[in-house]
Amino acid sequence: MNQLVVSPGRPDRLGQVDRQFHHPLRRFAVSLVGDPGRAEEIVQDTLLRLWQRQTVLNQPASNLRAWLFTVARNLAYDELRRARRRREFATDTQLDRPVDDPCAQIADTLVIRRALATLSLRHREVIVHAYYRRATTEAIAADLAIAPGTVKSRLHYALRELRQACIAQGVTRDS
Repeated sequence: MNQLVVSPGRPDRLGQVDRQFHHPLRRFAVSLVGDPGRAEEIVQDTLLRLWQRQTVLNQPASNLRAWLFTVARNLAYDELRRARRRREFATDTQLDRPVDDPCAQIADTLVIRRALATLSLRHREVIVHAYYRRATTEAIAADLAIAPGTVKSRLHYALRELRQACIAQGVTRDS
């Protein structure tokens, strides 16, 4: 098993992460690409990317796990796309089928929570009412004792700030 070597003077956090997450990441990658050799390369690339981002390496285990599985999933999909272009093996069924990815939901939740925490109370209130409680503009206005136009305005600016907070965390829009 090829493990990344930790340079002298740096904490052995990567070694700890490798011991804790290597096998689950490998199983996950094998389930996506179907090839143990390629899965091992994906795990190594994931750990290399982690080593290059010290801020992520020092996060709590739950955040780190979500990050690792998201990166591994993206690397696996990239590998499948490259293999399909090279016509190495049929991957249409693997790429086109919906995959329940528990890591994606965890990662999304963490990003949104952090982004919501950056908003002002007024903006956070309208977001929570509109998207988590699924309240109408009129219901939000009545609950918060503000005009419906103010609700719409706050919601507009809150979503803009939320988008910027997500971008600041490294999340970009797919388009």
